[in-house]
Amino acid sequence: MLKIQKYLNRLLSNKDRERYQILKTLKNSQFFPRVEIEKNQISKLNMLLLHAYKNVPYYQNIFNKEGGSGKPYINIKSLDDIENIPFLTKQNVQDNYSQLCSKDSQSRGSYKNSTGGSTGEPIVVVQDQFFKENSQANFLLIQAWRNSDLFDSVIKVWGSEKDTYKGAKPLVSHVKDFFRNRLTLNSFKMNDEDMKKYIHLLNKHKPKLIISYAQSIYEIAKFAKENHIEVNKQNAIHTGAGNLYIDMRRVISDVFQCEVFDHYGTREVGSIASECQNHNGLHILMEHTLVEVVDELGKRCPPGVEGEIVITTLNNYSMPLIRYKIGDMGVMSNKIQCDCGCNYPMLQKISGRTNGIFKTKSGSKIGGEFFTHIFLYRESIKNFQVIQKDFDSIKVKIVKKNKVEFNMKDMSDIENKIKLAMGEKCRVDFEFVDKIKKTRNGKYLNTISEI
Repeated sequence: MLKIQKYLNRLLSNKDRERYQILKTLKNSQFFPRVEIEKNQISKLNMLLLHAYKNVPYYQNIFNKEGGSGKPYINIKSLDDIENIPFLTKQNVQDNYSQLCSKDSQSRGSYKNSTGGSTGEPIVVVQDQFFKENSQANFLLIQAWRNSDLFDSVIKVWGSEKDTYKGAKPLVSHVKDFFRNRLTLNSFKMNDEDMKKYIHLLNKHKPKLIISYAQSIYEIAKFAKENHIEVNKQNAIHTGAGNLYIDMRRVISDVFQCEVFDHYGTREVGSIASECQNHNGLHILMEHTLVEVVDELGKRCPPGVEGEIVITTLNNYSMPLIRYKIGDMGVMSNKIQCDCGCNYPMLQKISGRTNGIFKTKSGSKIGGEFFTHIFLYRESIKNFQVIQKDFDSIKVKIVKKNKVEFNMKDMSDIENKIKLAMGEKCRVDFEFVDKIKKTRNGKYLNTISEI
């Protein structure tokens, strides 16, 4: 049956062979010396810049304006040279959508994709088949790091606007999921009954890999633990679309009795970095993206120093995103080589969204993980959200846990710890709500800074 299923899987897509060819190359090149990998990345970057200069009006204007003939920008000799190219912001993308599209995008099999809009208006980008095949091949490489393959059983706890608002997926999607041995559980609609059902399905199928929003699988794990629901040992869990904090990882790992792998990627740029089995950082997918971490002045941060993450997509010619400020904070690792043998550089950690970093009058920055730790393991609190209104004003929304008497001492303790970080003059206002509103793409934002 397994052989038949694998044969049918290959019949589903004419691109499988091409995708696997790319994967074969990636499996080898990840172990090349770093200098060779960087040389290949520079070559890809120069090809992209030349294409952008010839075919993308936005960059034609930028390069001619900044560099006269544009030539300084299409002859990158080292990765440091990219610092001469101006940053691209989300506002730039929104304001210059048509100008950022390549003149030949239609001939490249282009399609539209958009962000979920969790931090503002959704960003619409154009991607193409070359980007898609490379993106999927890189994700297959990541699956290989989890000892999983394309045809292995997978359960996704993921979001779908179509499932939420229309109630059903197209028949073709169900057919593809069946033959690809894949089941998708809608994380946009997760009440207690849904989570009971999801746990039952995970116990029944015991997939080779669970792919989930970090927050969603954490909520399921927490629900199972609090309600003493038996959960069978799983094989591996791949989390994304949100921060995987240390305590979240611990709860998920304890409940599902398996390794938890963190992953970083977005819709507009695809996969960026991911953990291997050594869990000592996230390997940057150098064949797919170029990653920088920069300070407030736009200068590259040394390893170990937190800064803003900047992405260049190397395989999207229909709408090149060059030095794109993605809106996340992170830290580059100083580790030269992972023990797994992969020579990709690593992100030490992803700190969270730039609007999830709180600021004090003195200029100090408080990461969202600080607040997450404050609220964990409080038996009377189900969910929370902390919002910074200004330097001296914090609003805390709390969802009480059903059938548990609320511990008023928690409020005093929470307030004191917030003031410890934000300053004694900081006013902390509490609001009890029935639920925390999710973002458009079905995720919770536990911390929001409005300054």
